[in-house]
Amino acid sequence: MKKKRTSITDIANALNVTPSTVSRALNGGGKVSEKKRLEILALAKNLGYRPNPIAKSLLENRTHTIGLIIPEFTHHFYSRMLAGIESVTSKAGYQLLICTSNEKQKQEIKSTHALLDARVDGIIATISKMNDKFEHLQEVMDSGTPLVLVDRFSEEIETPYVISDDFNGAFTAVDFLCQNGCRNILHIKGPENLSTTFNRFMGFKEALRKHKIELNEDLILESSDPNLIENIRSCLKDFQIDGAFTYSDYLAFEIYKVANDLNISIPNQLSVIGYADEPISTYLSPTLSTVNQQPFEMGVTGAQYLLNKINNPEIELEFKNLEAKLVIRESCMKRKLQIQ
Repeated sequence: MKKKRTSITDIANALNVTPSTVSRALNGGGKVSEKKRLEILALAKNLGYRPNPIAKSLLENRTHTIGLIIPEFTHHFYSRMLAGIESVTSKAGYQLLICTSNEKQKQEIKSTHALLDARVDGIIATISKMNDKFEHLQEVMDSGTPLVLVDRFSEEIETPYVISDDFNGAFTAVDFLCQNGCRNILHIKGPENLSTTFNRFMGFKEALRKHKIELNEDLILESSDPNLIENIRSCLKDFQIDGAFTYSDYLAFEIYKVANDLNISIPNQLSVIGYADEPISTYLSPTLSTVNQQPFEMGVTGAQYLLNKINNPEIELEFKNLEAKLVIRESCMKRKLQIQ
C-alpha cells in the first residue's frame, strides 16, 4: 500500500499548533518562536515531510521548471551544453524538462507547445536544422514565457541568444591552412537553413580573400547531397586538393575515409580541419585538428540569461558570441611557403 504523504496539517495536529504556524516555520516566516520553529523543523524531518510542488507553484505563480529543446542527446556538443545549463539551473532550484526535436520542425513545434502547457518558467532552445518557420517561438514570447536561443539563432526572433563566433572560428581555421601553404582547399558546408552554416562559410571565404586565393565553386560541397562521398572522391582525384575545412568533425571523417581509399596521406598530402571538437577528433588517426565551440560555457551563459529574464522581465536583451578556439592536432602539416 502506498504510504500517505505527510502534510502541514499532520505536523500541526501532532504539535497542537495551527497549519499556518507550521507553514511560517517551514518557510522562515516571522511570528514563530525559535524554540517552536526548531521543534516543527525537527518533526517535519522525522516524518519525511516534503513541500507540495503544485501548491507551491500556485502560490508563487512559478513552477520552478525550465524547458530545454535540443536536436539530440547523443551529440557530444549538446551533452556538454546540457551539463553547462544544469550546473546553473540546479543551483537556482530549477528542474529541467528536456525535449528533443531530432532536427525536425514538427517535433520542435510539438515540444514547444508541450512545454508551454507544462507552464515552464522559461525555455532554452536550439533551432532544428529543418526549421524555416518561427511562429511557435514567437508564440512563446507572446505568452510572456522567457526564451533564450543557444548555438543557432534567427534574426526573425528578437530574444536573447548565445552562439559561438563561427565566422572567426572558420576564418582562423582556414587562415591557418593558407599560412601553411594550402591553396586548393575543399569545403563541405552544413545544413542550408542554419546560421552556423552561413557564418562558417563566410569565414572560409574571408580567409581565402585575405590570402588572395580565388574561390573555386567546384570545391564547395553540400553535406546534404546524397552523392557527397562521390563528390569528395571526384574533388580529391581531379583537383590538387591540399587542404580541407568541414562544417563538422563527422564530415571530416568522411574525407579521411575517401583519402584512405585513394592512398592520399593525411597530413603529408592533405591537411584537414573539422569543427566542434567532438570525441571522434581524438580517436581518428591521425588525430583531427578542429575548432572548439565551448559548449559547456554556452550552456552556462544561456541558463544565466534565462534566469535573468525570469527574475526581471524588463531586462535588456542579452547576446553573446563565444570565442571559437582552433585546436591543432596531427591532421595538419606545417609547411613552409614556397618563395617565387
